Amino acid sequence: MLKKIQDLRQEYSSAPFNLEDADANPLVQFEVWLEDAIKAEMPEPNAMTLATINQEGSPSARVVLLKALEPEGFVFLFKLPK
Repeated sequence: MLKKIQDLRQEYSSAPFNLEDADANPLVQFEVWLEDAIKAEMPEPNAMTLATINQEGSPSARVVLLKALEPEGFVFLFKLPK
């Protein structure tokens, strides 16, 4: 018998997010979250949705893989559309 869709839900949060506890440097905070995801053995912890808008304000979103975290920011691997 197939599982009900609602039974597929997994709990991903381990604690509430408090801004007071966050690092002032967003890259350092991201490293904390990524390390938590790796320790929790989450599938594909470096996969994420990157969303941007063009000059007209139209949104675009795609799934990308984080390949590196540099002092200047994130380095993603993604294929450009043909």
